[in-house]
Amino acid sequence: MKSGIINRLKKGINKKDFEYIIKQIYPGFGFEEGIDILKFQGLPITTVNDMVILRTSIEPYENFEYCVVDIEVNNSKPNLGQVIEIGAVKIKNNQITQTYESLIYAEDVPKYVEKVTGINQNMLKNEKSQKEILKEFRLFLSDSIFVAHAADFDYNFLAHQFKKEGLGEILNRFLCTLTLSQKTLQAQRYGLKYLMEEFKLPEETHHRALGDAKTTARVFLMCLKNLPENIVTAEDLIEFAAPTKNKCKKKKS
Repeated sequence: MKSGIINRLKKGINKKDFEYIIKQIYPGFGFEEGIDILKFQGLPITTVNDMVILRTSIEPYENFEYCVVDIEVNNSKPNLGQVIEIGAVKIKNNQITQTYESLIYAEDVPKYVEKVTGINQNMLKNEKSQKEILKEFRLFLSDSIFVAHAADFDYNFLAHQFKKEGLGEILNRFLCTLTLSQKTLQAQRYGLKYLMEEFKLPEETHHRALGDAKTTARVFLMCLKNLPENIVTAEDLIEFAAPTKNKCKKKKS
């Protein structure tokens, strides 16, 4: 039902209909409570005259805030694994404004994960739990647009962990820089490491969350310079970057 609301919010829902929908999803909640809970879960909504509408539908993409995210996990299947490191970079007005990074406690880090990431279980033994870090991260993410390279993996893995930890949903709008780069940049390959090398971006530690988030942010900013002229709003950008079938479902390499 919430995906249906989001589609309707792109064009706007009048306050009366919005309140009715909220009462179906959250019994006992009214108009203001509905606005608050959706905003808390990351949906960038606002009221204009008598309508509730996504800010992404009416605000220029240049003015919006983006949160570029990367995660490392101990198992790529969200029902079996968890996040062991999260890194994020905030972008506003084409500038990096804030960063966030944290290791996360885990009881087990398989050897193949340690080999790829350099993260071992001993590094995590004194870190905060996944639930504690996800609470912090939600505040950092706020209602910005969630950006990642192969975004379906990061977004859906985190969404699963939020629900598993009893922290509700992530409703942030999101876009995939893998598909966006394929549509705006000329490159031989579009894996994150290859883009970093081909465009001679500052070298970061690959397969560490903040390093990959910084590289993704730089790729994203390059992509913004090559957008078609008809991309005006943030929602235009999200729809332009929408992955075609199977493009953004695998973890980046």
